[in-house]
Amino acid sequence: MDDRTCKREEKALRHEKIRHTLLLSLLTSLAVIFFVIESAIPNPFPWLRLGLANTVIIMVIVLYGMKDGLLVAFLRAMVGSVAIGTFLGPGFWLSISGGLASAFMMGFLYRFFSSVFSLIGISVIGAYIHSLTQIILVYFFLIQRKEIFYLLPIILFCSLIAGCINGLAAIFLLDQVKKVIPVANT
Repeated sequence: MDDRTCKREEKALRHEKIRHTLLLSLLTSLAVIFFVIESAIPNPFPWLRLGLANTVIIMVIVLYGMKDGLLVAFLRAMVGSVAIGTFLGPGFWLSISGGLASAFMMGFLYRFFSSVFSLIGISVIGAYIHSLTQIILVYFFLIQRKEIFYLLPIILFCSLIAGCINGLAAIFLLDQVKKVIPVANT
């Protein structure tokens, strides 16, 4: 391999890293924006949200893998909590724990079981994991009363709906992204 070919390959690799970082930054920003907007919408049940940022997490997992999905989930919780003023409060710990557990499970399922589960199924399971993680943490650290688990059927039903919506949105958005941006992992 001559020197010019080596330099060309290094330059191409550098451009690919920059493109990857740029797209990941944009997707992280979108996840934070979804999180902040959703947090500003009045809700009769503060623990019940659609979780639109999870649409972006699913997209990142499909485009770049679990590691980057976990990174975006972490940054979404960190930056989003600073933006809405909940950083290091109970809501922050619930959000980051549920988000990371959900992103891990969705990444695992996509990597090893995408032939079995559609993105909608992966999203629903991610929503369940998010909700279960949060309710377990609430039980152990905030409200040590077993009655909190009476909310579980309602929470899981809402997670089913949110997971379906987020999965459908991720499928739609991934189709749009693939039309305009060539992606490596797909």
